[in-house]
Amino acid sequence: MVTTPTPSGRGTAPAAGPRAQAPIRWPRPDRTSLTYTAVWAIGLVIALVTPAFIVPPGQRTAATGDALLALSMTVFGALIMLAAAFGLWRKHREPLVSLLGAVPAIACVAGGIMLAATKTFVS
Repeated sequence: MVTTPTPSGRGTAPAAGPRAQAPIRWPRPDRTSLTYTAVWAIGLVIALVTPAFIVPPGQRTAATGDALLALSMTVFGALIMLAAAFGLWRKHREPLVSLLGAVPAIACVAGGIMLAATKTFVS
């Protein structure tokens, strides 16, 4: 490595030239990606929080209509999450984006089905 003396004369400083390592470029998401992420988060809130207002979590049993309404809100929120994940996938063409968006949506629907079944049919 070629070195040049420092201005004060003490020690040496690396010579000015090309860097051995590329500069760090931090990711800067664009507005569309942030919008899809916000829509996905809104879908998550609809899928998880809205059914809790319809059938409270501490309630042991629920009417069939209330349980189905809560389940339909979970499915609606999951569909919003899937749509946002699909939009991100179309923008980036990255399979992991769709996977990270779709798995929580499917898990919300599966949990909603289990909760609707236990609150409706278990006494």
